[in-house]
Amino acid sequence: MRLKNLYFFTRLFLMVICFVSSLFAQDKTVTLQQIAPEERLYLSSLTIIRYNPLGLETQNRLMYSRKLVDSNSLLFRDTFIAPGLSTKLNPAYLKIGPVIDFQPIAVFNVRFGYEYITFFGTSGFLLSYPIANKDVDFDDDTRKDMKDQAYSTSGHHYFVEPTFQLKAGKVALRTKFPLLYFNIDLKNEDKYFYDATLDTLVPNNKMIWANDTDLLYLDGQLIVGARYSAVFPSNNLEHMRIGPLIAWSFHTHDYTSFNKPTFLMILGWYLKHPNREGVLPYILAGFSFSSDFMGK
Repeated sequence: MRLKNLYFFTRLFLMVICFVSSLFAQDKTVTLQQIAPEERLYLSSLTIIRYNPLGLETQNRLMYSRKLVDSNSLLFRDTFIAPGLSTKLNPAYLKIGPVIDFQPIAVFNVRFGYEYITFFGTSGFLLSYPIANKDVDFDDDTRKDMKDQAYSTSGHHYFVEPTFQLKAGKVALRTKFPLLYFNIDLKNEDKYFYDATLDTLVPNNKMIWANDTDLLYLDGQLIVGARYSAVFPSNNLEHMRIGPLIAWSFHTHDYTSFNKPTFLMILGWYLKHPNREGVLPYILAGFSFSSDFMGK
């Protein structure tokens, strides 16, 4: 039933994209400042601190981007392919590996990536489990009591992240459907491990999927909106949350040595979660920027 619903909504969303794309294709007027350069070498950085669950992480990608089509239309002017290197570092682990961003049309982007993961055995990570269901406790207090059982290990993470994005005036809609696969060297032939980013017990050697959907109002340096997030780990421990999003950029210049330095905050109240339903929200605060290393 879940797959049928996903198939239906995917078809519906693609129909909407085709309709809006036809409207975008009719607009041929674009200022020079809006047109991306033919090629870019840039660093994209995001550092976040998070509560419920607790976390601190810096994510950085060094990318080379090449424009696919030389066009002034809204539909094709921002098409590119961008290979690069991604790193994610926090007190518990390091993830590093290649990534490719591919945007053949303005309303669709897909990211392919691989990460080698090494867990340090600190901060109560990594904890693994032989089974995963609603009778298995993996809440914050339980994991804190089990932190002496955490161990260092390594593994592999493969992912594909298709993203659909639409913009009409100052309103934008963006939805991402990551498909994730983990192959971690777990002890005692355990089949699940707790992942703080996904905040659930993740099956080893099995595909899972998630969703982040943003509805945004863009007003120059200010962005306000709402985010819906969900994780479906194929073990009846899925969770969902929804809440406001706000971001403020110090400036909105693109393709410079310091692009769009931005503070952001996201709050999310859990609609469903084995351990976190209630009034206490998910809280994320972060700072992002990018730096171009080639001339315009």
